[in-house]
Amino acid sequence: MMRHLLLLLCLIATPTFAEDRFWILWERYHRVGPNCPNGASCLTKREFSSRPLPMDYSSEIYRLFGVMDPRGFGTAKGRNDPNAPAVCSAQDAELSVGFDPLAVPQSLKIEALRGITALHVDLTRLKPAPGHPDEFGQRVHNAFVAKLTAAGLRVVDRDTVKTIPGQPTLNIFFSFNEPHGDCHYEYSVFASLTQDVMLARDIRIKINAGVWAFSTGSKDTTHNGDERAAILRVADALIRDHRQVNPR
Repeated sequence: MMRHLLLLLCLIATPTFAEDRFWILWERYHRVGPNCPNGASCLTKREFSSRPLPMDYSSEIYRLFGVMDPRGFGTAKGRNDPNAPAVCSAQDAELSVGFDPLAVPQSLKIEALRGITALHVDLTRLKPAPGHPDEFGQRVHNAFVAKLTAAGLRVVDRDTVKTIPGQPTLNIFFSFNEPHGDCHYEYSVFASLTQDVMLARDIRIKINAGVWAFSTGSKDTTHNGDERAAILRVADALIRDHRQVNPR
């Protein structure tokens, strides 16, 4: 009994080791969207940069927190400022979503179109194909937007898409060689839909990446038509795939 009592006293008397580190945090915020800064659709994007502070002036730093020494940590004033950024570890990020991202089965790529109701696309600056008027880009754009709109997909401008989750943006690349006789003229169309995505191995990493693609052109044996028709095939393909994962 005496031995157990002595062991308990030793455990109680064992001190815990604490070490303080101080950081300087630089916050920069941008307001994006329509009617900023006070519009209902205006969002705030926050960016941070941090650096460690040297301990040479620790006494002055403690006074900034309203305490005289490290023992006053629990009584520091304003330690839970409501506007302060949250600090998360890799494990905290995993716990915040309620599941292990690595354990989620891989989806078919077409699933990236699920839930999309609006996107950004701009074809007005396309270089006119040979034999087409200078308004080629604008006319193709109008026809492209009309197809998407009729299918229930809303086309928004570059500022508005920043307020939409994922910022879905359709990029279309149209190229052709200068004609040196009909036999040598070729053209191609490549489209890529990009969205903001997070890595399964570390959900703190978010990047803009291509999640859907389509290509066609003069060498495509399934294509019948001219350059305008080839570009509009992108709209048809996107609508077809979108409907597969978003049935009406």
